[in-house]
Amino acid sequence: MKTTIMILTMLIFPVISLAQTVVSGNQSGTWTAAGSPYLVTGEIVVPTGQLLAIEPGVEVNFQEHYKFTVNGDLQAVGSEADSIYFTTDDAATGWGGIRIDSDDVCTLSFCRIEYGKTSGDYPDIHGGGLALLTSNAVVSNCVFANNDATGEDNGMGGAIYAYSTTESIFTDCVFTENHAYGEGGAIKLSADNYSEFTNCHFIENDCLYGGGAVSGYMVDGTKFTSCLFADNYTMYASGGAIHTLGMGNTLFMINCTISGNSAVTGDGGGVFLAYGTGYFVNTIVYDNPGMHSDDVFLSIAGYAEAYYCDLDMSCGATGTSNFFEDPQYADPDNFDFNLLATSACIDTGIDFFVLGEDTLVNMTPDQYFGSAPDVGAFEYNDGSGIEDEGSLPQSGLVLNQNSPNPFNSSTAINFELYKDSHVSLTVYDLSGREIKTLANGERTSGLNSVVWNGSNNSGASVPTGTYIIRLQTESCSESVKAVLIN
Repeated sequence: MKTTIMILTMLIFPVISLAQTVVSGNQSGTWTAAGSPYLVTGEIVVPTGQLLAIEPGVEVNFQEHYKFTVNGDLQAVGSEADSIYFTTDDAATGWGGIRIDSDDVCTLSFCRIEYGKTSGDYPDIHGGGLALLTSNAVVSNCVFANNDATGEDNGMGGAIYAYSTTESIFTDCVFTENHAYGEGGAIKLSADNYSEFTNCHFIENDCLYGGGAVSGYMVDGTKFTSCLFADNYTMYASGGAIHTLGMGNTLFMINCTISGNSAVTGDGGGVFLAYGTGYFVNTIVYDNPGMHSDDVFLSIAGYAEAYYCDLDMSCGATGTSNFFEDPQYADPDNFDFNLLATSACIDTGIDFFVLGEDTLVNMTPDQYFGSAPDVGAFEYNDGSGIEDEGSLPQSGLVLNQNSPNPFNSSTAINFELYKDSHVSLTVYDLSGREIKTLANGERTSGLNSVVWNGSNNSGASVPTGTYIIRLQTESCSESVKAVLIN
């Protein structure tokens, strides 16, 4: 009789098992979504000659302040619908960050790295979220948020510390609210060569002693293309956004927007260059206050060349075709650095530019709107040229990039339909979870517009991060990425 009752109870109240995997020590092989979350209960090491692959949708949750050391190969490759999380439930204590010291080129894609905190001695004192120690990496579509390098009242590179790296690549990444005690609120580059940052956003990072977003020491050929630096600051030194020290620095800034950064007690609210040269092309450096000097400051052995830029040439830079005017951003207080139609930055950039042996700009007409590229990170588009039904693809659907992007309070999503259609417009997070249904019903042909205010289906505000906006009709779908900054 007792056996019968137990069987009936199991049928009526099914046992629900939540998968989780406890890990520590040496690791290799594959961490699967089916085994997630991975609960880290001790130091993690990927040994030399071994590979650890992490699947989309995996959460790596550190139960205490443990490091993730990679001496072999790490391939943490998420997807647009299913990101990989490196996190902890104890944000105050944090975890020890990912420390890569390897001959392999590791890959991080569609990952969120948050609440990493430094502690101990060198090199663990640097790089709250990620340290590249004579190692290279390819990092794309990742978010580094709320990482911290202030252990023992020391530390540089709130999100990333890179020492003696060569040709590391960062694409479509967001660095927000990272902090360092020393230099480089988001990133500290030391003896770094030819690293590239493309379409990256540095927002609200800070440090005490130079380079609110990025600090470079003896860096050569570091290139930033189509990057945004906004509301970063340094407290007791110079370079609210970018800062260099040491000998032989060379930095390239191509189609970047540097605004709203500050050096609270120092020089160069935007950029501080010492012992090196900065090259600026198609770039805005505007409204970056410093206590002693604004925007760009050239310190000892500092030199700059600027071409087709909106910046103050009184900084001592040389170059041609520059101007200094209000860029006329749409809403900078809410992180909307798109240009208004009356901006002097529209159609005043250059599409091909060679400096010495380096081709810094090589854009084709399909990469910009109007007669020439715009100055800054965001190309102005008034919508002309897309309203003609004949220009629509065979699918009969065009989903435009939301604007502004990144955004703070609200963003507009415009899409075009060739014919009347039933559409579903939905916001997802990077793990594929539905956040907000913006539209679900019939829409007429032509241009349609919907506004998202950063809330979920319950009306609550969602956190800072990258989200997917997907438009679905009966026959096809398109999606764009939206960056929300709270």
